[in-house]
Amino acid sequence: MNFKLTFLMFFITLFSFAQKATITGVISDKDLNNEPLPFANVNVKGKSIGTTTDIAGKYKLEVPAGNHVLVFSFLGYLSKEVAVSVSASETKQINESLGSGSVKMEDVVVKTTQKGREKESALLLEQKNAVEIKQSIGAQELSRKGVGNVEQGVAKLSGVSKVADRGLFIRGLDDRYNYLQINGLNFIPSDPNLKTLPLNFIPTDIVRNIDVFKTFNSSLYQDFAGASINVWTKDITSKPYTKISISTGLNSLTTFKDIKLADQNGTHFFGFAGQSQAIPKVFNDNTRTGYAATPVESKNLFDSSWTPERTKAPLSVGTSITNSDSFTLENDKKIGYIFNLNFNNSYLSQTGKRRNLNSSGDAFKDFDVANSTYSTQKSGLASVNFKKPDSFSFLLNFIYLQNSENAINEIQGENTDFITINRPFFLRDSKYVENTSYGVQQLGTIFLKNKKHTFDYGIAATIGKNDMPDRKVLITEGVGENADFITFGGANPFRFYSMLDNVNVNGKLEYELKIGENDNNKAKHIFKIGYNGDMSNYDFFNRTIRTNTSSPLSSTTIDTNNPQDFYDANSNNLFYSSAPDPTYKVKILQYINAGFLNYNRNWNKLSVDIGARVEYLFRETKSRTELMTVNDKFKKKEYEPLDINPVLNIKYEVNDKSNLRFTASKTSTKPRFREILPFRFQDGDGNFSVGNPDLNNTQNYNIDLKYELFPTQGALFAGTLFGKRIEDPITRLLEGTSTGFLTKYVNFNEATLYGIELESAFNLSLLFKESVIADRFTLGVNTIYMKSQEKADPKEFPAITSTNRSLQGASDFILNTDIVYDLVKNEKVESKLSFIYNTFSDRIYAVGTDSAADIIQKPINMLDFTWRNTFVKKYQLNLTVKNILNADILATQNPTKTIANPSQFSNVSNSLTQGVNVGLEFSYTF
Repeated sequence: MNFKLTFLMFFITLFSFAQKATITGVISDKDLNNEPLPFANVNVKGKSIGTTTDIAGKYKLEVPAGNHVLVFSFLGYLSKEVAVSVSASETKQINESLGSGSVKMEDVVVKTTQKGREKESALLLEQKNAVEIKQSIGAQELSRKGVGNVEQGVAKLSGVSKVADRGLFIRGLDDRYNYLQINGLNFIPSDPNLKTLPLNFIPTDIVRNIDVFKTFNSSLYQDFAGASINVWTKDITSKPYTKISISTGLNSLTTFKDIKLADQNGTHFFGFAGQSQAIPKVFNDNTRTGYAATPVESKNLFDSSWTPERTKAPLSVGTSITNSDSFTLENDKKIGYIFNLNFNNSYLSQTGKRRNLNSSGDAFKDFDVANSTYSTQKSGLASVNFKKPDSFSFLLNFIYLQNSENAINEIQGENTDFITINRPFFLRDSKYVENTSYGVQQLGTIFLKNKKHTFDYGIAATIGKNDMPDRKVLITEGVGENADFITFGGANPFRFYSMLDNVNVNGKLEYELKIGENDNNKAKHIFKIGYNGDMSNYDFFNRTIRTNTSSPLSSTTIDTNNPQDFYDANSNNLFYSSAPDPTYKVKILQYINAGFLNYNRNWNKLSVDIGARVEYLFRETKSRTELMTVNDKFKKKEYEPLDINPVLNIKYEVNDKSNLRFTASKTSTKPRFREILPFRFQDGDGNFSVGNPDLNNTQNYNIDLKYELFPTQGALFAGTLFGKRIEDPITRLLEGTSTGFLTKYVNFNEATLYGIELESAFNLSLLFKESVIADRFTLGVNTIYMKSQEKADPKEFPAITSTNRSLQGASDFILNTDIVYDLVKNEKVESKLSFIYNTFSDRIYAVGTDSAADIIQKPINMLDFTWRNTFVKKYQLNLTVKNILNADILATQNPTKTIANPSQFSNVSNSLTQGVNVGLEFSYTF
């Protein structure tokens, strides 16, 4: 009996298995050009049978034979129902695409309705599928890590480090070797000291995702060796929303303490100079030969005082508002907009040291430093997007970025190289700087014949202004009430104006053709051809206005705490004048014309991408030297290289979870504007810097080999071997002069750089599968270890102390880590704790000359903490603590000879405190 029952059950089971069928397919994202959609739901209507798509958008479902209705859904997208009939043992493929359409999501938190490229999983998938080597960070990850601006976000990626106000270093290469675009179009900075737009000016509220290309592809501008960064602004959403946020913060060294600021007649709070800071007409850019004002005339020329403002630093404040909505039109067309405004400010008081050392370790400038700074940042984005999925998309962007810095920098101490005195040398530099950029972009994409043909175009214009109005440099012997006023030996107190106006127009036009399809639903052949054009015009003006005496002063005693009283008391003898300066104007015109051709071949597992870019650059510098007169014609310097840049990218899919990549390319790097600007910029204490219009572009030969593993959804382990050879590397030199250090820029002969980069991001449940605690932890670790060597010809550079060294600006080691813990996660409350740590090893800040050693930038160990809380999906309260370790900025310079005074020796070249920053932000979304 038991045998018969067993046999019957076996037969029934066998029969039931025979009635099973399999349905497979790929779900794609209609709003993202039909890219795979991970984590979408696939269910059988009316039955408890279902699954989700994997990171490649694939799914597999076992169902009984017969007729069924499949339901495809994804949070924030319109669901689809598809009737399907399958027979026993049959395998049927059903591919579908989902889009946002006009879905209503009143009960869904806004952050989950953003387009796929804001999601960590989607960006990881994009990284996995891309042929070139790139990394991306989206709005979701930026939010999770408590990142407030784009610079902080990019600094979390592998091989990236941030150094105070010197921006980002990528694979050991600083701002000079990187490139930045917004929405695939150029947006040039107004600050002449920077190559790329300062990423800390761009708030994450307007960012969809950030792509960082560490290898070249032919559609990118050739101007990078470290990375090319593309910031994508937010797309329109399917649900209307408004987000309002306010924030405040404090600095442990500054808040509620006395600080000094440059007198700006009350206009500095919002970061606008206004007309009160305008240069007097008698000294403006129409004055060619110089001008000496009488003492009577000088009394009313300027509105701002030599006496700094004194105040207690309050809490910093910030506010932001974002509004977005979209409307569905007929024929599946959609139009939407997003609007954002941001403002924030900060106060910072710093102390430290600044020293110029010779080869035996003697300091001929040995200063105590006290800096006070008030900064503002403002931004605005207005964006309108009109599109029809699978047909076209048109985007119009208006972008406004502005920042200001009101600073008092004071130094006092020994300065025997400049003036021989028994009293302390004192210098106060009162400076206000304002950078403003206005940009407009119009981009479009047109799809034809089921996306076999794609046309991409874009055009952008940017107007920028760097304004330094009424910088005041006061120099005295002694400090306090009984200091002595100095008006001799070139040390006259002076006022300084500089204005840099720039206009940039750039555009792109690309055509892509797809032919055939392989087993993975990818095009077998992809041809791409395109053109890029870029034109920049720079107009630089500067004026130095010195204080002079018409007759000997009865008393030279001045109170450095209130120097305006001295000017008022001696107004009959003091006057302002400017000398004829042939370098007061510089004009630089630069344009680029580039064309590229690319071919991509996809087999089932192997993808090969080969291309070439031809880029012609023309740069004309018009200036006068200090030995010319103001009436001489401009001296022209033209530079017009033609570069051919080939590139090869190969990707091999070892299996569904891992890739092997290889890339080789040639690129070329341009210098920063300041590095070619032929103008002597003075610090006031004898140190100065000057650009070099004879600089050549560097030529970079790059090679990368990368293996990456995606063990589970959202997890990544990767390792990259890379190498670079750089011809004509641009180097910062410090050269001794009769008054101090001259900073200048030259091309060395060659440099090499090679290393390994390791990257990982995963949930700890990957290692501890049964642990509830581990499931709450997400860990990211990336590091880079490399070696570099830079060589210069001793005959060409006889003054350089060592002509064979590490590449200027490169670190041998960089480490970035972050760990996130889900403290609470339910329908009403989400609470996350994040710790982020960054560090790097020693790097050369400037190359030493005249037997003096190189100046070394020391590591900055940064530990940041974020506690992010969301309540009922509308309210958010965030606490951040940055620089928990209270790390200082430090640069050193060691002696190369026997120390002259060992008991007094210190190798500190520059040091500045930073303090701990604590911030609190509240936002409401409705």
